[in-house]
Amino acid sequence: MDGGVLQHSRLSAGPRQIRFMTAGSVDDGKSTLIGRLLLDSGVLMRDQAASIHDNNPEGLAELTDGLEAERAQGITIDVAYRYFETPEASFLIADAPGHEQYTRNMVTAASNSDVAVIVIDATGVRSGLLKPQTRRHAAIAALMGLDLIVAVNKMDLLGWSEERFRDVETAFGDLAASLKIGAVTCVPISARSGANVVFAGAAPWWRGSTLTEVINQSRAPRAQTERALRIPVQAVLRDVQTRYYAGRVEQGAVRPGDQVVIGPRRQAATVATVRVGGRSVPAAKAGAAVTIEFTGEHDVTRGDVIASADVDYVRTFAADLCWLDEAPLVKGRRYVLRQGTLETQALIEEISFIHDIADFSRSAAASALALNDIARVRIATRDPVLADLYADSVGTGAFALFDPQSNQTCGAGMIWEVFP
Repeated sequence: MDGGVLQHSRLSAGPRQIRFMTAGSVDDGKSTLIGRLLLDSGVLMRDQAASIHDNNPEGLAELTDGLEAERAQGITIDVAYRYFETPEASFLIADAPGHEQYTRNMVTAASNSDVAVIVIDATGVRSGLLKPQTRRHAAIAALMGLDLIVAVNKMDLLGWSEERFRDVETAFGDLAASLKIGAVTCVPISARSGANVVFAGAAPWWRGSTLTEVINQSRAPRAQTERALRIPVQAVLRDVQTRYYAGRVEQGAVRPGDQVVIGPRRQAATVATVRVGGRSVPAAKAGAAVTIEFTGEHDVTRGDVIASADVDYVRTFAADLCWLDEAPLVKGRRYVLRQGTLETQALIEEISFIHDIADFSRSAAASALALNDIARVRIATRDPVLADLYADSVGTGAFALFDPQSNQTCGAGMIWEVFP
C-alpha cells in the first residue's frame, strides 16, 4: 500500500468536483456499474465503446478490472480510479474491492472520497438480510464520514419488482439507523442495461432521480477554502539570498500580507509573496501547489506547517486506526507516524476497543490488532502533531503509521479527540 494513504485532501481546486467510491459485496456489480458510467457519459475511446454492448456486462467490468490477478479470479483486489464528467460536475470514481481481506484498500478509497455508493445485488437479498460485506463497507463509509447512496442493482433480473426494491430499501434503512446516520437514498438500477444509471428508464413505478443525479445532489464537498489555513512544508528552496517554502495548500487560502504561524513553535510570520507555477499570484486556494516567501528570516524545515494563528498542537490523542499490516499491532511498540510531511515516533499507549463491523458493537480493550481491524486507540508522539480533528480537517486530521525497520505501511488513522 502506498505511504500516502489518508494523506491527501479530498478536494481539487475545481469549482465542482465530486469524488465517490463504489463498494459492496463480491459480484454485486461494482465494476460493471463503473463501466456503464464511463460508457454512457461518453468518455471512452471509440474502439472501447465499440467493443461493448448492452449484453456484454463482462466488457463493462473489464474497464476497471485491469489487473491480471483480478481477471483470473473474477474479483477486484485493488482500487481502480476512473474519471468522467457531466455538464453539472466532474467525478472521480474509486472502485473498492469487495473481499474482506482487502478492507484496507477500501479504507484508502474512502479516505479520498466524499460519497460512498454501496452497490447491492437485489437478487441476493432475502427477507431483508444484507450480505456481511455490504454491512462492513457501509459501516466503514459511515465511520469515515461519507455520504451514503445505495444502488440497488440487477433489478432487470427481477422484472423491476417494486416489492423487492422496497425490501432492500427497508433493510438498508435499518442498517443506517444502527449506524446512527440519516436518511439514505436508494436507486433501482441495472448496470448491465444502464437503466437509471445515467439515463432514466425501465421501472414505470420509479419517479425518483437517476444514480448520477443523486450523486450530483449529494452533500457538496467541504468548502476547504473557507477553513483555517494549512500548508505542510515539503521543501525549503533557496534563490540567491531568498528562501522559499514549497508545499500544497491542504485547506484555506493564502495571500501576500497574511499573518501566519509556522510549526509547533508558532513562529509569527508575514507572507511576502505567493507563487504558483513560478509566477506570483494574488492568492492561492486549497489544492494549489505553492511556494511561499516571508518577510524577514525564519527557521522553517520540512515537516513544519504554515497555518493560521488558531492552530494547536498536541502530543497525545485518540484516533480510529485501521490496521493494514499482516503483522499484528502490539500495544506499547513504537512506530513512525507521518502526518502530512511531519514524521515522528509514536507509541500506542492503549487500544480502547475494536469496532465490530458485523454488529457495530465495541469489543473490550485489546492488547493487539490484526489485519483489517479498526480500533479506537490512544497514541503518544515524541514531537507535537497538529490537533486537527478528522471530522473537521480531512487533509491534516489523518495520519499513517509505518514500521521503523521495514518502512511498511502499518496503519491508517483518523484523529477524533485530543488531550492537553
